[in-house]
Amino acid sequence: MRRLLWAVLFSAASIGILAVPAGADIVTPNNLNPIVLSYDYSSNNKTPAVSNGPFSVIVDVLPEHTQGVIKVTAVAPDGSGSVPLVCSNQTVQQSRVTCSFNFTTNGLWSIRADFAPDAKSPVEVYGVTVLRVGS
Repeated sequence: MRRLLWAVLFSAASIGILAVPAGADIVTPNNLNPIVLSYDYSSNNKTPAVSNGPFSVIVDVLPEHTQGVIKVTAVAPDGSGSVPLVCSNQTVQQSRVTCSFNFTTNGLWSIRADFAPDAKSPVEVYGVTVLRVGS
């Protein structure tokens, strides 16, 4: 029976009971902060592309009702010569922040969200994901 219990626990841990949507890499500098950031692209009706116009990147903040601000930065692919696109200090509303970007080049863009309790506080948590932008 103990072996079965260990097998179940190991399987549950392997498939990710604590899952982070959209493959976000979550980093908590002090390793004690319970805030989790995840990415959501569900408000878009087109895929991210240079020719499709603005694309919304939504950052969900958990637990719900967490107060703070988020800065979202989209860093262009290496060698593209494009400057990073920044959506600064958006107040968390209904556990989320939405930023729209007009991508300037195709390729893999790195999207980073920085969370702080307010605009003057240091970053407490950040999450990074990659978004493929077409032409």
